[in-house]
Amino acid sequence: MKKSLFLTFGFLATSCFFAVNDLKAAEFDPSYLISDSEMNNYHAMSQADISRFLEKRTGTLDNYLTFDKENNPKTAPQAFYEIAQRWMINPKYLLVLVQKEQSLLEDASPTQKQYDWATGYAVCDSCSMSDPNIQRFKGFYRQVNSAAAQTRYYMDNIGEFNFQPGKTFNIDGESVTIKNTATAGLYNYTPHIHGNEIFWNLWNKYFGKKWPDGSLLQAEGNPAIYYIENGLKREIASKAVFISRFDPNRVITVSVGDLDYYEDGAPIKYANFSLLQAPSGDVYMIFNDIKRKIENSAVLRKLGLNDDNLIKVTDADLIPYKDGPNITEYTLYPTGVLVQSTKAKSAASDIYYIISGQKRPVLTSEILSANFSGMTVKKMTPEELDMYMTGDNVSLPEGWLIKTKNVNTVYVISNGKRLPIFSGSVFASMKYSGKNIRIISDATLSAHQLGQTITGDW
Repeated sequence: MKKSLFLTFGFLATSCFFAVNDLKAAEFDPSYLISDSEMNNYHAMSQADISRFLEKRTGTLDNYLTFDKENNPKTAPQAFYEIAQRWMINPKYLLVLVQKEQSLLEDASPTQKQYDWATGYAVCDSCSMSDPNIQRFKGFYRQVNSAAAQTRYYMDNIGEFNFQPGKTFNIDGESVTIKNTATAGLYNYTPHIHGNEIFWNLWNKYFGKKWPDGSLLQAEGNPAIYYIENGLKREIASKAVFISRFDPNRVITVSVGDLDYYEDGAPIKYANFSLLQAPSGDVYMIFNDIKRKIENSAVLRKLGLNDDNLIKVTDADLIPYKDGPNITEYTLYPTGVLVQSTKAKSAASDIYYIISGQKRPVLTSEILSANFSGMTVKKMTPEELDMYMTGDNVSLPEGWLIKTKNVNTVYVISNGKRLPIFSGSVFASMKYSGKNIRIISDATLSAHQLGQTITGDW
C-alpha cells in the first residue's frame, strides 16, 4: 500500500442563524407521496396501537363492530390489524384511507353509507354507490380488505397499471414524474393530484414523527440523556460513553411527559470499540449495536490489546447487540479506516470508509468532514478496493439539522435519510435551535434519501 495521505477536514458548512418563522413548510411533492418501505411496513402498529389511536380521534371507529367475509364479528381495530397482516400493508395507510375517503376518523356522527364505502373502493368518479355491479364490495370490512388487497397487488405488479414509477404523466394539467411504487399505486387508486395531496396531508398529520430516530433527549430536571432509536428511548449510561459517541450540542430538553411517550429500549452502556468479555471467556468488540467476536487471544494481542482492556459483562449485557463477522487474524481494519482510490480524480472523490469487511462510499467533502475530521486517509488501489463489498453510503451524523443555501426547508437526519420539518412552528415546538442548522450543498442534500415529514403530532 502506498504512503498514507494525511488530511484534516474542517466542516465546510456553517451554522445558520435566522428566525424559525422564516422556515417554510415542507412542500407537497406530487411525485413522491410516501416511501415503499412505509407502505410495506405491516408491523407499524399492533392491534393495541390501533385501538389507542382510534380512541384519541373524535370518530366512532374505536367502538364500531363490523363483520368479516365469514360473518364473524370484528371490532374496527381487529379488522384494521388482521387485514394489514393478511396483505402486508401498513395499517397506518388503511387508517388514513378511511379518513381521506369518508372522514371516519374524525366524524362523530357518520352515516351508514360512510361505513359501507369506507375506502371508496370500486366507486369511481362517475359511478353510483347503488350500482348493482359493485354491491359485493359494500360493507366496512370488505371495503378495508379490498383496498388492502388492491394496494398489495399494486406494490407487487405495478407494471400492469397505468401509473408506473420512473415515468412522467400529465395529471390534472401538471407534469408528474412518479418516483416510487407506493406513489404510483396511490395514483392508480386515486388518479388526481388534489386527492393525493389530501392523503399526504392526513398521513403527515397523523403519523408525522415527533423526535425521530437519532435524537438526543433529556427530561427537565433529570441528568439522564436518552438516544432515540427504532422509536425507543435508550438511556446513555455514563458521561464517558456519551462523549465517545454523541455531540452534546444536540441534546434537546423536553418535558417528562414527552419523554414518557417513548418505551424503554436497552441502555447504551459501552463506548464504541469497547472489548466485552462474556462469562464463557469469549471477547467481543462492539461498534454501535454490533458485537464482533475476537477469534482468540493471539488476535487480541495483534490488535495491540491485552486483558487490561477487557470489561467483564454478563450474557444478558450482550443480548441487545447484533452479531457481526468475527475478527480473525485476517481481518483488516476492525476499528475502521478511511481510504481513497489511487485513481481518484480529486482530493475528495472516490473515498470510502471500510469497516466490518465493507467499503461505504463517502460521497461529498461535507459528509467526510462531518464524520471523520482529522482522520488519516490511506491510498488504496482499485484492485484492493474490489476486495470489499460495497455497503450503504455514509450519511451526515444522526440528528443533524440541515438546509441548503437557497431553500428554507429544514431537514433532520435520521437513519441516513433527510426528514423535512413541516413548519417553523413545528421546529419551535420541538425545541430545536436555529444555531444548530448547518448549511450544506445541494449535492450533500441529494446524497440523502427523502424520508417522512415531521409534523410534531403524536
